[in-house]
Amino acid sequence: MKAFFPILLALLLPASPCAAIPNSVFGPIVSADSPLNGEDLDEIVLAAAVWEEGGELPGKWIDEGQIGTSSLSYLLARPKLFGQEVLMLRSTRREGKLAQLEATFVDAGSYFGYFDEKLPEGLSRRQLEEEMTKRLAEKQESFSEGYTAVLSALRETLPEGADKPRPKLRRFGKGRMLRTEPEEWIKDGLAIRLFTAEDRLIRVTLAPEEDAADGWMEAGLEKESERERLERLEASVRKEGSVVHIDGIKTVPQGFKPYCGLNTLAMAARHFGMTLDEDWMAAAAGFQNTGSAGGSNMVKLYHAVAAEAGLSLDRSSKFNEATVKRSLDSGIPVVVWRRFSHERNRLHDRIARSPDADLPDPAKADERALWPDDEAPLHASVITGYDSAKNELFFLESWSGHDRTRRMRIEEMAATTYLCFAFKP
Repeated sequence: MKAFFPILLALLLPASPCAAIPNSVFGPIVSADSPLNGEDLDEIVLAAAVWEEGGELPGKWIDEGQIGTSSLSYLLARPKLFGQEVLMLRSTRREGKLAQLEATFVDAGSYFGYFDEKLPEGLSRRQLEEEMTKRLAEKQESFSEGYTAVLSALRETLPEGADKPRPKLRRFGKGRMLRTEPEEWIKDGLAIRLFTAEDRLIRVTLAPEEDAADGWMEAGLEKESERERLERLEASVRKEGSVVHIDGIKTVPQGFKPYCGLNTLAMAARHFGMTLDEDWMAAAAGFQNTGSAGGSNMVKLYHAVAAEAGLSLDRSSKFNEATVKRSLDSGIPVVVWRRFSHERNRLHDRIARSPDADLPDPAKADERALWPDDEAPLHASVITGYDSAKNELFFLESWSGHDRTRRMRIEEMAATTYLCFAFKP
């Protein structure tokens, strides 16, 4: 029981980014009424024609933005591949051709979501702990059974028709925290890889053998020199008068998961040119299947992602305006963990919808009194630019439907930030 108690506290208290920020927006895939739901797409995705220039995939695909020269989208349906239902099917297209398909079959983040079950009233602290332990154990048992069944079935099905029945272990990624060894089969010129994170994630990727990447950098950017990478990032900066803004960064929605610290990092990673997503990062950071970010090693993960992208990272408990602006001037976004207020969130949402509206004057005591204090919940955001004349910052959230750039006075951001991650060349 003693080992579980810190997790219990993490579930009940705002102990990590987004632990107390509800996001009631569920992914549209689950509710999509598509004729492809439950349909087996093996024959289509394994056919040579779909991988040739102009090859098309069936169904409705939703744009997810760019990584380098590649465009990402996901299928608004839940078909089957290799005999198993797919939670999400994502495609990567490059130069008019399908470059990769990524099928996620099991994901602990989607299964556990936020732990928001209503507990009986009047329980003592010990009884509360026992009830939480019981419910989590039951949910974990069910998840583990499903995980084992899907993994076993895929390992039976994937070798069918492959050049060799035994898979080859590929070394994928560089740094220890993000390195993994997917199992690979070659089938009619396609590299089919099975990625697993124990009791967290099962994913299969398909790509032409000659184009399959061996790391988290997008395949078209793997051989990019440091100079070329920095020039590419700097080219994303738009400067107009007093405004400096990094263009092209798109929200990666977190859904009903305690993942704001992960999804904001995924937004930055995609901008750097990495295919790393929040689900794999959750496994790398040691997320536990508790519906909370408690107990994970998020700070170490941020440093690992920076190193994988060939960048350094300035982590500080203070918001340093000069450091942040230097990163932004270089085309490198900054992630902040900050104190959150629903009232301030409504204000910034309203301001975002009225570009000509002015933010309240931070010099006024009654305005500063409205800023979230040390007792407020925690949250993570991505800073994408600034306006030196207005002393404002531009930032994005990881919430679906809220991908409009927001504005906040630098004074408020500095007063409410408790960890600032400034990536640097």
